[in-house]
Amino acid sequence: MNEIGEKINLEKAVCREMSIEEIHRVVAGSGQTRAGSWGLKNAGVTIKNKAYRFTVSGHHHKGHVHIVLNFMDTFDIYYTSNRGTIKKKDEGIYIMELIETLDNAIERLDEYVR
Repeated sequence: MNEIGEKINLEKAVCREMSIEEIHRVVAGSGQTRAGSWGLKNAGVTIKNKAYRFTVSGHHHKGHVHIVLNFMDTFDIYYTSNRGTIKKKDEGIYIMELIETLDNAIERLDEYVR
């Protein structure tokens, strides 16, 4: 369930409540160099305090990004099409790795690194 190629089932993906405000500050607060380059929009809660979703239009991924807190206190990230089909997922991501992981999956190109 919730494997690449399937439609995301957020009810099955969510495990625990999380601070949506904190996740929003981390993601949206990453500045123009990161979140701004992703074309981030429509950020919000999809399941009360259990899932954070936003839309991106990056070089590698265009569609939705869903972030959920798993039972190990790490994050699972699902990258889906606009219709909800899972294109990629990252599991077991610590909060200090969140922006780097998102940027690598959504936008980062080797040419950007100096």
